[in-house]
Amino acid sequence: MVPMLLVSIWHVAWAGSAADRVPTPRPEPCIVFAADPCEGEVAQAAGLGYAEVRLALNGVIQHALYCERPEGQSEVHLTFELVVGCDGLVSSIETSDDGGAPDAYVSCVSSVIEKADFPAHDMPDGMPVTYPVDVSW
Repeated sequence: MVPMLLVSIWHVAWAGSAADRVPTPRPEPCIVFAADPCEGEVAQAAGLGYAEVRLALNGVIQHALYCERPEGQSEVHLTFELVVGCDGLVSSIETSDDGGAPDAYVSCVSSVIEKADFPAHDMPDGMPVTYPVDVSW
């Protein structure tokens, strides 16, 4: 009886999509951009830095390895265009280059990236991020 239970747990653990392996991030309070520049100065929202973007994306991309490998391909080069809301959540994601990968694969990788947990920032309309993803098997 125990081996059957272990087999069932194994099956359940591997069922579902790659994105199911990634916790859904919670929104954070947006950082309010409040600037009072002096005459002749320019003030703009800071958004997210390279290190913050990299940390958030590195935290999820390894889960894309659970996306089913496209048949007949040994490598795929994808490019995604994200908008990260001021609350730290991905508010939109589009594929600007699918590298010839099947829609199911691109959708799987996209759903993983969508769960990246960014810090809150001060750009109320969101911050655009271009994210290239290169996968080799």
